[in-house]
Amino acid sequence: MQYRLFLTFLMFLALSVAACVPYEESKPASQQAKYHYMMGVAALDENNPTDALKEFLLAEKSDDRDPKIQSALAQAYWLKQAHDLAEQHFKSAIKLSDDDPEYYQNLAALYLSMERYDESIIAFRTAADNLLFDRPELAWTGIGLANFQKQDYAAAERAYKKSIDLNPRYYMAPFRLGEVYYSQGRPVEALDMFTRTVELAPRFPDGHYWQGLVYMKIKDAEKAKLSFREVVRLAPKSETARLASNYLKIINK
Repeated sequence: MQYRLFLTFLMFLALSVAACVPYEESKPASQQAKYHYMMGVAALDENNPTDALKEFLLAEKSDDRDPKIQSALAQAYWLKQAHDLAEQHFKSAIKLSDDDPEYYQNLAALYLSMERYDESIIAFRTAADNLLFDRPELAWTGIGLANFQKQDYAAAERAYKKSIDLNPRYYMAPFRLGEVYYSQGRPVEALDMFTRTVELAPRFPDGHYWQGLVYMKIKDAEKAKLSFREVVRLAPKSETARLASNYLKIINK
């Protein structure tokens, strides 16, 4: 998520620069690399990983020592389901950047998506332990999610609590902790976490949905209806809204 936001920011930068300075073959290699990199960012933002990959490969031809280009290539390969190549380029970005924790965070997320949970935890921990990483709560949440997928709920709980301690305003940590409690049959604690989530992020549909699920579990139908209706209001065309609508039908029978 954070990486996608970064790419979106660069897309707007790319559009403004490209509008002012037409591309010419005679440009120095560094400028060609920058141009193709920015065009690749724009393609990624348009959900076109194929064109993005083409542009990033052209950027790499002009500058194969830029960690941002290596990381962008990894992102494009990841979206193309070429996981081995994505891993290779994230590792190149790490090496070229002298172990930038941001790239360890990206590599860890890739491992998480590949269900390589132990490697994911190691990479997330490397990012989290780097004092130059300005969002360690993201890495600790990733550690928690990897442990949750391993069904090591105690380790997941510890990681999420660490994330909350580091940044009490980061809503994903209490949301994920609520999932742990719900999975363990601890509805009171789960409700506390999901309620905290929607207080921090009132427009986050999944927080309201899981809050509704807990209300159903503790047989508070009226509050469950309020939560499910909020999901439908916030994201009417989403799969979560469809599920919430189904629960509303059940409650109203």
